[in-house]
Amino acid sequence: MKRKSMSSTPQDETGAIDLITQAPGIERKRKKKESNTIDQNVERQKQQTAENSESLDKCITQEAGSRKKRKREKSNITGKRGKLRKKQPGGVVNGIEKIVESTDHISQLPESVIHHILSLIRCTKGAARTSVLSKRWRDVWTSFSVLTFDQRKFQKPEGVQDKSKNEMFKDFIDRSLQSQLEQNLGIRKFELHLTSYDQEMARGMEQWVGLATENNIKELGLHVHTRGNNVHNFPRNAFASDTLTRLRLQSCKLETSCAVKLPHLQKLYLRDCNVDEQRIQHIISSCPLIEDLRLISCTGLKFLQISSLLKLDRVEVYNCRGLKKIEVKAAKLQTFWYCGKNRTSCKLILSGCESLKRLTLEDKKMTDNQFRELFFGLPLLEKLDLSKCLKLKNITIASHRLNRLVLRGCENLQGAEIDTPNLLSFEYQGDKMPFSFLNPISLKEAKLSFGSASAGQLKFDHNKDEPFWFKKLRDFLGKFDHNTGFKLVVRTNKNVIIYEDLRGISLPPVRGLKLEIIQSSVGTEELLNSSLQKWHPETLSVVSSSSSEFPKLVHEKIMESKKDPTCCTSNHSNNKCWRHSLKFGKKVNLKRAKGKSGWIAWLKLKSCPTDLYEITCFSLLNKKSDKHGRKAFS
Repeated sequence: MKRKSMSSTPQDETGAIDLITQAPGIERKRKKKESNTIDQNVERQKQQTAENSESLDKCITQEAGSRKKRKREKSNITGKRGKLRKKQPGGVVNGIEKIVESTDHISQLPESVIHHILSLIRCTKGAARTSVLSKRWRDVWTSFSVLTFDQRKFQKPEGVQDKSKNEMFKDFIDRSLQSQLEQNLGIRKFELHLTSYDQEMARGMEQWVGLATENNIKELGLHVHTRGNNVHNFPRNAFASDTLTRLRLQSCKLETSCAVKLPHLQKLYLRDCNVDEQRIQHIISSCPLIEDLRLISCTGLKFLQISSLLKLDRVEVYNCRGLKKIEVKAAKLQTFWYCGKNRTSCKLILSGCESLKRLTLEDKKMTDNQFRELFFGLPLLEKLDLSKCLKLKNITIASHRLNRLVLRGCENLQGAEIDTPNLLSFEYQGDKMPFSFLNPISLKEAKLSFGSASAGQLKFDHNKDEPFWFKKLRDFLGKFDHNTGFKLVVRTNKNVIIYEDLRGISLPPVRGLKLEIIQSSVGTEELLNSSLQKWHPETLSVVSSSSSEFPKLVHEKIMESKKDPTCCTSNHSNNKCWRHSLKFGKKVNLKRAKGKSGWIAWLKLKSCPTDLYEITCFSLLNKKSDKHGRKAFS
């Protein structure tokens, strides 16, 4: 008998998969038939395996009697546990048939572990696809309930005139929750996104949140996306749950009179909410297990003080208007991230956070003294990210623990003395080179970006002396240990140079220069992907020793782009690699190349300082913009 096709999947008005309507009817009958068939096959496999095992035991007894007992014990234990054993071809050894047994480990995972795996899958459709992994997963995933309702994606069915879009959306949520509860399925996560909020929607939200909290909800998200800075009074039952561990609120007004009882809450995210000091203190005192606290674009708060959360691991404060002081005392805090409003000066006190490892600051009002006081109070800091700190002028960063440093957009920074012997990664973005390293002996990678890359700034002037910061940059490159092996990638607006090592480096006198120092162990394909994916240059040049095979490897990889690439399955152009946009034009002979100015002229004059090095230049064509080819240099 042919099995009925289940090609179509029930869908709701939004076009998304409706998990609630997939279980009843034909689907259950199909599952029952498949279950009976699988059980029968398992019994036959067990009998066949037992016969083969008994025959094998006799043969092994003749070879080594001591192995017989262990073999039987192992067979008995396996039989008691009821494992699925499958006989696979294994060949014949010394006249004895070799049996390879496979165990279905994925079906033996505890249900709590399976639910945790499913919770890491953001897409509900993706969670449904896990049902193909095994028979047990096919049943377990239906009991894992993640309900997401997004009014922004909700489409009103055509032909319905008697109800508004809001009424249809509200009815859809009511039906979905009713179906969920009729099947006795719990609610692990309830996420609601609204584009309109009135009294009817408020009453509906209160009812939905009440049902969710009564069914042991773990994660709750309530988001109102309305125009302006309007905030709304959310249901009070959203702040009373013995099982809730994650709470996300957007455009909510937190009233002081509202009782809070969230004893197991671990993550609290507030976005565009109106909250004051008294309310925050009340929440903190009522949620002692908070590990992750994030305030994004909140208003009404002038002073944020956190001192009683013993498990606090992460704090993020982003663009909270009017905030003047933040004081955190948390012995286990690992990550602190702060971004201040343009015209607001906020004092940061982290004196009670000696265990802090990751610090990110985007503060246009922070001074040198404020940074110094903050930094030297964090002895265990491992990652430091300073972005758009416009008042910083001269700073010192000295630490034996720091392994990652980012200086980005600190436009007025004139000097940064860096003494970090264990630093592994460094990133800089600015118009000049204000930093200096005492000894970057452990540095494994560095990304440097200087100035903008507008067309008017990319003009060569071979007669003009290099700016002073070029010399500082050259000194910085010279401090790397050449014996450990590094490559240097230099990018401009339309050209890329790859230096196989850091000796004999020449830098083009242009604005918009970007440099990346990477270890030589990075493969050729990975190197080309990082160099060509985003910028789509017109030329790619390789500076290497005359005996190196690296130019040949690069040439082979580029030649592959001539073929119709099948490496990317995505239909979206932004998700495709460079092979879909670039193709090999020709190999440029620099000795015969015409032109006394521009990029090629600079390559001929500067890129080969000795006879030990040679340069290989390739022109690249853009597949989309020019089918007939174009000039790759000027």
